[in-house]
Amino acid sequence: MSRPETTKSLKLRAWRAISLFVRKRDKKCVTCGKTDGQLDCGHFFPNTERNSQLGGNALWYDVRNLNAQCSFNCNRMQSGNLSQYAIYLEKKYGHGILQELNTLYQTPKKWTADEIRTIAEKYEILEKKL
Repeated sequence: MSRPETTKSLKLRAWRAISLFVRKRDKKCVTCGKTDGQLDCGHFFPNTERNSQLGGNALWYDVRNLNAQCSFNCNRMQSGNLSQYAIYLEKKYGHGILQELNTLYQTPKKWTADEIRTIAEKYEILEKKL
C-alpha cells in the first residue's frame, strides 16, 4: 500500500505539471520572442511562501501569471524582464490584468491537498494534449 502524497510533494507535482504545460503552450519566450534554447516557466509575480502559516497566495497556480521565458536571458539575467512581461500580459489578457494578478498575489490562501492534487491532475492531462 502506498503512502499518501505529502502537501510538499503535491506542490512539486503541480508545479512540474504546470511548468511543462506552460512551456509547451507558449513555445517561445513571451518577453523577447526567442525560440531556440531552454525555456523556463517564468512568473510575473513571484511564487513564494509569503506567509507560511497561511500557505502562500491565491496566485500560485494561475497560469495567467506563468509564461514561458528564455532561461538564461529574460528569466534569470533580467529577473523576468518585467517591463516587457507587463506589456505582454496587457496585450494577451487586456487592461487591468496586472491589477487583478496583484490582488491575487496579496490574497493569502491556504491550499488544501485536494486542491493541489486536482490542479496537478488537470495540468498533467492538458500538457499531454499539447
